[in-house]
Parts: sequence; C-alpha cells; structure tokens
Amino acid sequence: MKNIGGVGINIVVVSQHYYPDNFRVNDIVKELVNQGHQVKMITGLPDYTTSKVPNEYRFFRKRKEVIDGVNVIRVPTISRRKGVIFRALNYMSFIISGYIYACFCSKKDIDGIFVYQTSPVFQAIPAIRLKKRARCNLTLYCCDLWPESLKAWNVKEDSLLFKVVKRMSSKIYRACNTVAITSTPFKEYLIEVCDVDSEKIQYLPQHAEDLYQSIQGQYIDNNCIDFMFAGNIGSVQNVDCILKAIPNVKTNQKFHVHIVGDGSELDNCIQLSKQLNVENRITFHGRRSLKEMEKFYLMADCLLLTLRGGDFIGMTLPAKSQGYLSCGKPLVGAIDGAGKEMIIKADCGLCGQAGDDKKLAQNMTTLIESFDQYKQKGKNGRAFYEQNYRKEIFMNNLIGIL
Repeated sequence: MKNIGGVGINIVVVSQHYYPDNFRVNDIVKELVNQGHQVKMITGLPDYTTSKVPNEYRFFRKRKEVIDGVNVIRVPTISRRKGVIFRALNYMSFIISGYIYACFCSKKDIDGIFVYQTSPVFQAIPAIRLKKRARCNLTLYCCDLWPESLKAWNVKEDSLLFKVVKRMSSKIYRACNTVAITSTPFKEYLIEVCDVDSEKIQYLPQHAEDLYQSIQGQYIDNNCIDFMFAGNIGSVQNVDCILKAIPNVKTNQKFHVHIVGDGSELDNCIQLSKQLNVENRITFHGRRSLKEMEKFYLMADCLLLTLRGGDFIGMTLPAKSQGYLSCGKPLVGAIDGAGKEMIIKADCGLCGQAGDDKKLAQNMTTLIESFDQYKQKGKNGRAFYEQNYRKEIFMNNLIGIL
C-alpha cells in the first residue's frame, strides 16, 4: 500500500486495549507505521489478559514508550480485577484519564483520529474531545455494538440504564465523521436505533493474521475427528449449545470436542458437561497464548462457530471467523446473520440456526460420516479468506477511509 500522495499521515489511535494485551489493533497500528505513517496510541494499562496490571507498568512506570515504531501514551486506569464494580471502574478510569489527556495534549499536525472501539463505546469520548480541539476527522471502528451489548449483561431495553446508555451511544456515533462496521447488520442497527446518517457508515470487515498458513490443509490422523471451539466463553458465544449437541451426535466413529479459551461462562459450561455426562467427549483447555494456538489449529479437524440468536448481537460476525477460515479447515456453525451468511458464501461447511443444538448435532454427524468430502470445504474457506480478509486488503480499505 502506498501512502497518500507519497507522504505519510499523522494518526492518533485511541483504544483502551493495546500490547501486550492481544487485540487486532496491535497489528493495525504496527502496519500503519510500516507503511510510513506517524502513529500515536492513546491507551490504558495492559490488564485485559490477567485482570491485573503487570508490575513493570505500576507506579507510573512505562507511561510513555515506543513499540514497533508506535508512540504509546498510557493513561492511568484502575485494574479490571473481578466483578462488575471493578469492571465499571476500569472503564470509567480510562474515559476520565483519556479525556483529561485529550484536553491538554498537543493538537498540532493531526491528520486524523482512529478509534478501535471494543466495549464500551464510551472509550471514544477522549477521541471526540481531541477531534474538537484538533479539528480533524474522526473514524470509529465499531467492533462491539452499543447499547445492544448491554443485553449480554441482562440489561433490559425498558430499563433506565439501557435508555441512558442508548442516548449516550447515539451521541458518540453521530459525533464521528465515519463509523466503520465489522458486520453488515450493524448498519441497520446504527441507522434505526442510534439515528446515524447512513452516508457515515462504511463496511470494513476485520482481518486475520495469516498465522496458520503453514498448517492449512494438514490433518493429524489420530483415529478420531477433533472439533474445536476457540475464543471467549461468555453468554453471547452460546458454547452450551455445543455441549447439548454432543449427546445427540449419532455415529459409531470416534470424535472429541476441544474448548480452548476462558470467560465468564467457563465454569458453568464445565458443570453442564458433567450434568450431561459428556466429560469423556470434551476437553476444556483454558486460555492459551497465541503461540500455543497453532498446535490446536493443527490438531483440529473441524472448527465450531456458535453465537446466541434473537438480537442484533447474534447477527454479527464473530472476530474469530476470519482466523477459522485462514487455516483451511471446515466449519460447523449454529449461528444466524453474518456468520451464517459467511459460511454459505464461502461454502466452507455446514450451518444451522443459533441455539439449535439438535441441528448442530446432525451437522456434526454428517461431517464425521463424510469427513473426506468436507476437507474440500476447508479449502473453499481458505480461498474466501484470501479474497476478503487478508491484512493487505483491510489496510488498503482503512487508509482509504482515514
């Protein structure tokens, strides 16, 4: 990718999470620097992975550092720890500290501001303040949809909290010059619920690092079909659908399910596996490092993609989808919306409705009984990844938006 007019641009990136925490924004800002752009990252203290701030970042240490050519500014934040109260304090501390920094930092030579918006959307507030001071364009990359994401915490639409957050979220989205979305259903939601001008919204699907190029199409013959779910294990991911499907997989062939990841629902899923008496069919591996994940993708014969249904969150494309496709192995899904659409378009596997554990079991059975046939589906997924989700494609589109 060439720089605009052959000259790099000065970009301020705002995201509460950044290296050493593992988010795709790490790849994005590193690539912006590689392309010759000047990047300043405004972020918080790295505590997402362990819920604790590492010792080397405590007591105002390493508040300014250069990582992969990125000038990183870390504003003070309260550690995530455990529980709703500390999580709320963590979010609020970044918003307040970031806003104060945005009020007094240099506003010169800023060509654009980019917000990598995970939850909550309020982390964009410091960027909006800086936008007003610097009088430049603000692009928000919407990875989590608000206020819809509140429903994952069982906050009802008719509650006062939901209504207040809806009003604030709408103001934030409308304050941006561009809202880039990761899933096409986001557009309808932002227009209808948040009253965002449709001309501001642009589709920018997430990329995936090509970490598994060396293993694509490789299968380990261990006399067993290995299914794998990788990623966060929360209420939205609907992992219990996988557990409920296992007893209904009707086959004489051996199979095993691997759950790789951690999250708020992990303990409940472990207990459910005991209640369903499927402990011999499933292994919970817990959270693993990015380096370790290659061996799990090599082990897997098929990848499982699940998401709850019934709301706009269930219509989105999970972030792991692109990584799934990149390893060139078939998918079996219980998912609606953009996830189902991807599986159909890519012709990379089988899919039933979100939450339909019986259909999921049926599709798992079909794959087990005709596994050699479905290896071609994995190749189809890899080809779809190369056409749509490579980092080079993403970066070209992002720079066009910025």
